[in-house]
Amino acid sequence: MTEREFKQLLSIHDTEWPVPYRPAYQLVEDSAHEHPDRMAVVACDRSLTYGELNAESNAVARALVEAGMGADDKVAVLADRDSWGYVMRTAPLKAGAAFMPDDPEYPEERVRYILEDSGCKLLLTTKAIHERRADLFAALSDLELNVIEVESAVAAHDTVDLGLDVDPHDLAYVIYTSGSTGKPKGVMLENHNLVNFCHINPKNIEAIFNVRDCAVTIALAAFTFDVSVME
Repeated sequence: MTEREFKQLLSIHDTEWPVPYRPAYQLVEDSAHEHPDRMAVVACDRSLTYGELNAESNAVARALVEAGMGADDKVAVLADRDSWGYVMRTAPLKAGAAFMPDDPEYPEERVRYILEDSGCKLLLTTKAIHERRADLFAALSDLELNVIEVESAVAAHDTVDLGLDVDPHDLAYVIYTSGSTGKPKGVMLENHNLVNFCHINPKNIEAIFNVRDCAVTIALAAFTFDVSVME
C-alpha cells in the first residue's frame, strides 16, 4: 500500500470529534426548516417531505404529551414498513419520551413480554394494524394499555413544533434483542448516543456516506433492528 493508505489505516479508529448536544428530535426539525419541500420518505403507501414528516410527528407528539408521556417513558411502536413507521418513531422523541419498536407480526407471547418487561403503558399504532391484529389487542387487554392510532392523532392535533427541553441522558429508544441466548433484553439508547451516531462530521464516515455522498438510501433493516435508526 502507499504511504498515504498506510496512514489512513493507522487512523481508521480515530473517531473523536466534539459533537455539540442537541435533542435528537431537532435533527429532524433542522431538515424540515431548511428544506421543507425536499423528499424525506418514499414508502409503499405514500411519500412525505421533511415538512410533512415534521408536522405529522408534531401532532402525534402532542397526543403523547396529553397522555402523560415524558422523560424516560417508553412508547411502544407497532408499525408496518410504511411511512407511518417514521412518523411514529419521531413523535416520541419530540414528546421527550423514547420509542420502543415492535413488529405487528410478532406472536402475542413476545409482544406481551416486551410490554411487561419494559413497563410500557402506551402503544402507538395504525388503524390498519389495530384492525388486523384485533386478536392480539384483545389478548393484551388485561395490560390496560393506552392505544393511540396515529392517523387520529394527526387529524386531531396542532402540527407546530413543541420545542421541549430534553436532557442528553434521557432515553431516545429501546430495542429488544432476539432472545436467542435467553429472554429478550431491552437495550437502552440515550439522546446523546443518537445525536453522536448521526452527527455529520469528518470522522463519521457512515453518516457522511449516507448524507453527503448519496441522494437516496434504501431502508432495508427491520424497525426492530438498530441499523434502521441510521437509515
